[in-house]
Amino acid sequence: MKENLNYREFYHKVPFHICQNDWFAMEKNPKYAGRINEYTHWVIALEGNEIDWQRSQWRVVVFPSNEDGQFNSNLPFFQSPFQRTFDGAYELLKKIEQLAKQDQLSNLQL
Repeated sequence: MKENLNYREFYHKVPFHICQNDWFAMEKNPKYAGRINEYTHWVIALEGNEIDWQRSQWRVVVFPSNEDGQFNSNLPFFQSPFQRTFDGAYELLKKIEQLAKQDQLSNLQL
């Protein structure tokens, strides 16, 4: 099942370099075959999904990108489960970002 990224509620941070171990882990993933040299940076974002007119849920999404932040929305490296609150998702984003900067994103388990 193909999920569409919700760009209406998509809040991304500035791209930053993919570290060596995470890049090698991505290189081994068949979904990036033939495209791996395009990716040098991570884009980490919060994606919102409206449940109804009063409630939304949020998740953290990590995409490999080029240095300009261009990415393929069909190729996320990681998607967290949806969180009930924006604040909860933002806290998770900060933890995931820290792991990525420590070259440990490929070890992420939630």
